[in-house]
Amino acid sequence: MLTRAGQAQLAPAVFVDASASLRECVRLMQARRVSCLLVGDPADPAIVTRTDVLYALALSDARPDDPVAPLMRRPLVAVDAHAVLFQALVRMTRHRVERVVVREAGRILGTLGLTEVLSHYSSQSHLIGLRLERAETIDEIADAARGLTDLVASLHAQGAKMSYLMELVSALNSRLIGKVFESLVPASIRERVCLLVLGSEGRSEQILKTDQDNALILADDLDWPEAAVVCEQFSAALAKLGYPPCPGKVMVNNPDWRLRQSEWRERLYQWSSNYDPNAMLELAIAVDARPIAGNAELFEPLQRQIVALGGNDGLMRQFAAPALSFNTPLTLFGKVKTDGGGLDIKKGGVFPIVQGLRALALKAGIAETNSFRRADLLVQAGVLHASDASDAQQALSVFLRLRLSDQLRKLKEGQAIDNQIDVAALRRLDRELLRDALRVVNQFKDIVAERFKLRG
Repeated sequence: MLTRAGQAQLAPAVFVDASASLRECVRLMQARRVSCLLVGDPADPAIVTRTDVLYALALSDARPDDPVAPLMRRPLVAVDAHAVLFQALVRMTRHRVERVVVREAGRILGTLGLTEVLSHYSSQSHLIGLRLERAETIDEIADAARGLTDLVASLHAQGAKMSYLMELVSALNSRLIGKVFESLVPASIRERVCLLVLGSEGRSEQILKTDQDNALILADDLDWPEAAVVCEQFSAALAKLGYPPCPGKVMVNNPDWRLRQSEWRERLYQWSSNYDPNAMLELAIAVDARPIAGNAELFEPLQRQIVALGGNDGLMRQFAAPALSFNTPLTLFGKVKTDGGGLDIKKGGVFPIVQGLRALALKAGIAETNSFRRADLLVQAGVLHASDASDAQQALSVFLRLRLSDQLRKLKEGQAIDNQIDVAALRRLDRELLRDALRVVNQFKDIVAERFKLRG
């Protein structure tokens, strides 16, 4: 799993001129035993695959002597040579391709296909993706989605790094939710709306199906009388796929989270000028928004408005305050404090770090939503020391791993999943890691408190 993309069995990068005929391309792929060619300028090539050529000849009445230029595709989907193979798998899943280009310092080393990746590490993620592509009904989408929990359990048991596991699951979740959206929303409407995922899904940090957190942006001039009915069907379909309704009703079937673009602008303004706890909670949910279906351009001005909120010092002080609202479950002597053997890992560990990073990133004008990448960008911006960011990332990974282990156990035993972990049942090493991670939470709270002047 830790093999780098550049160390994998790469297919050679074979270049061809855009004027080359389809016959020449087929012969070249056959001679070099590759399934794709890079077309045009070697510094900025396009790509054409064997399947592209086959479809053109068999289905589009192309002739063998026709040039390859009309078939070439941009942009290239690429991974860095130093990225681990798991990242390549995530990228293939997210972009729905079976081959990526591997680059090093701007130079193309070769191409990496799904077969080569799976020769190093076997995963059913691509099978789930293929089922989603072929699904035409909600029931068929649900069938594809059923493999997600087994995939998570398998990868977790084999030691997958939490940040990589979350990215892969997020890519599959996005495709799954987007597929439901496309099956219900007419094609003529899709370019006039934008579906957002919020909360942990917006941060690409939801692993198991916990709840729905989503919103919809409507174009100001859109006339769509069926919107309420379709959104109700959408929320019901996600529930059928295993995503429970959000307890706070942060879903598109709630009119408060289904607004026109100008109404979202007004709502952001209201949040930014109203510092009560509920407004801060809703703003925190919106800050993690990520578009996954429809027209993402509708979200861009709203995202700029969100990022601009970081310049409001009074708002940011109130926005950051919840990071300190829950006591860290450590005793005076530094031992883990439990309530009847259990510990709410979200309140005690996950939330303070996630909210602290969210507030620091917003204040720094960083639009990224993922907590791990927020930490990296805060280091680049000079906001966090590298050691503090690394400690926060490692502590968050510990909390998420322990929570996932406990949730998978509960699922296996037929119990409802939650944020409680049974500390008494942990191995000694995990208890020590938990204790150390909670100490990091206290240190991180001190950083947040100092940056936002939250303590006298």
